[in-house]
Amino acid sequence: MIPVNTEIALSFFLQLLLGHVVGDFVLQPYWLVLAKRKGWIGLIIHVAVVTFITAILAWGSIPNWWVWMIVLFVGHLFIDQFRTFVFTDNTKGKGLLLLVLDQAAHVVLIMIIAWAATGWTPASLSLLPSLDAPNQYRLMAYLIGLAALISTAPVLEAEITVAVWAAQGQEINHTLKIDTSDRVLGSIERITAMFLIIAGFGWIAPLLFVPRLVLMIYQGQARENRTAVTTKVITSFLTAVIVSLLLINIPAPLFML
Repeated sequence: MIPVNTEIALSFFLQLLLGHVVGDFVLQPYWLVLAKRKGWIGLIIHVAVVTFITAILAWGSIPNWWVWMIVLFVGHLFIDQFRTFVFTDNTKGKGLLLLVLDQAAHVVLIMIIAWAATGWTPASLSLLPSLDAPNQYRLMAYLIGLAALISTAPVLEAEITVAVWAAQGQEINHTLKIDTSDRVLGSIERITAMFLIIAGFGWIAPLLFVPRLVLMIYQGQARENRTAVTTKVITSFLTAVIVSLLLINIPAPLFML
């Protein structure tokens, strides 16, 4: 059996991480991205959304849970203000580096909060592959993966594309808007590919990315910029593979069986 304290620590960490992925990506539309870059109002709205979603997930899970939501709000705001007011130069592919550093800082913040609040350590993650792990923990792990495939991957596609363009001497100084096809069709292909890989049919997964490639060609995107099309599709596929490898040893939640 898994010790109760370890269960609580693992649950709280997963709640924080799920709240972050949903609030920072799924519930951050393009208008909020632009508003966040303009100043404090957009930035506070964004951080409030992230904190609110996390608070719903973590509500009453540990004593004084609300105190840690305040810490999360202040910490997230502190990290994001660097992206708004300090590191504003996105030229030469710096946007991709700043995205990676920004997300790394948020994950470290989540780890520190989980450790300070519950004594969480990374070793508790080794419990997820166990059949003794409660179904809701496995569910949160899969939801984190699904959220990443739905909303984090398109952001990666955009930033990596801009970085590749910059390497080719084509600078994009504005925030790149993510196409609907990259969000909707891309999400379908990535999620389906993930389940195929986990089920042992990974050899079929690359075929799932053909429809979006065909759509891009039909829309003229491939003729206008083959680099963007190639970069987006490769990034989408690799994201699905990475998430699959992270989840492949975690038993699927009961509703997926």
